Amino acid sequence: MKVIVVTNMYPTKGLPFYGIFVKQQIESLRKLGVTVDVFNIRGRQNRLNYLSAFPKLIGVLATNKYDIIHTHHTYCVFPIVFARGLLRLETPVILTFHESEFMKPYRIRDSHIDLLKRFAYSKRIKKIALKMADLVIPVWEGLTKAVGCQGEETAIPCGVDLELFKPVDREECRERLNLPMSKKIIFFPANVADLANTTGKGYELFQRAVNYLAINYKDFLVITGGKILHEEMPYYMNTADVVVQTSHFEASPMVVKEAMAVNVPMVSTDVGDTKMLFGSTPGYYICEKDPEDVATKIKEAFNFKGRTRGRERILDLRLSLEQVAKTYLKIYQEIINKTKCN
Repeated sequence: MKVIVVTNMYPTKGLPFYGIFVKQQIESLRKLGVTVDVFNIRGRQNRLNYLSAFPKLIGVLATNKYDIIHTHHTYCVFPIVFARGLLRLETPVILTFHESEFMKPYRIRDSHIDLLKRFAYSKRIKKIALKMADLVIPVWEGLTKAVGCQGEETAIPCGVDLELFKPVDREECRERLNLPMSKKIIFFPANVADLANTTGKGYELFQRAVNYLAINYKDFLVITGGKILHEEMPYYMNTADVVVQTSHFEASPMVVKEAMAVNVPMVSTDVGDTKMLFGSTPGYYICEKDPEDVATKIKEAFNFKGRTRGRERILDLRLSLEQVAKTYLKIYQEIINKTKCN
C-alpha cells in the first residue's frame, strides 16, 4: 500500500514542534508496513507556497501511483482535488479535519492577520473543502457539526506516544529539572510568550485563577510552556501535581492525552473532546470559564492522592499511536477495496 500525505502541518528545522502529531502518525503507519510519502506545503512560512506547490504536486502525483491521498488540512484539499482532476486520477482523497479556529470567539479573533489567514475563521471555506474530499475524518465529531456538515463519519483523535509519555517518578523529575520538592506545582503547557496563541489558550483566565488560588493557598509554583523540547515535555508533566488547560477553543488537544498518558491530574475547560477523553476517570476535572471555578478545581487536583488511571483510559479509547495507525490502516484498506469495486 502506497500513500501520500499532503499537509501544511509538519515539523521543520525552524518549527520543530509544528504538526508533530502528523509526523508521529506517519511514522506509526510506516511501522505497520505502509509506504508513506510526505508532501509538505509550507504555507506558514510563505502564503505563496500554496501556489508554487501546485505544479510540484502535479509532478509528484503524475510520476507515482498512490492508493490513497491523505491530507491533514482543508487548505490542502483544493490543490489536491484540482491536481487529481487535471491528471484524471481516481485516487481517493481522505481529509483528517483538525482545525478549530473557526470556533474562536469573535472577541479574541486577530484582526491584524492577512486575508488567507482569515480564511481560518470561515466555515464556508471549510465546508466546501469537506465536501470535496471522498472521506472526512474529524479529530473530534463536533468539528464537522459546527461547520454544518452532516453525514456518516468516524472521529479519530490523533494518537499519543505512550513510549515517550509515560509515568516517571515525580521526585526524579523534579531533581532532573531542578525544581523544589516541597511545593505543589501547576503546569500550564501553552506557550505564553506567543501573543497570537496566548488569548485562545485562556492564559488571562489562568492568571486570574492563580490569583484566587494564592489567597488561601500559598505554597505552589507555576510553570508555563514555551521553549520546552517535545522530548522533555513528559518530565514537566510528571513533575506537576496538576496540568491546567483553560483554552477557549480546541478540537482534540494533545496536551490532554499526554497528561493522561503520564497519569497526572488535570483541570480543563470543556473544549473539543476533552470531556469525552476524561470520561469519569478520577483526577480529571472540567472547569467553567470562571477563575474561581478554575481555582477550586486546581485545589481538588492538589488533594488527589497518588497517580491517576488516565493512561488506562487512553488505552481503552484506543488512542496510542499504534492503535490509531491500525484504525487508519483498516480505513485505507476499506476505501481501496470500495474504489476497486466501483
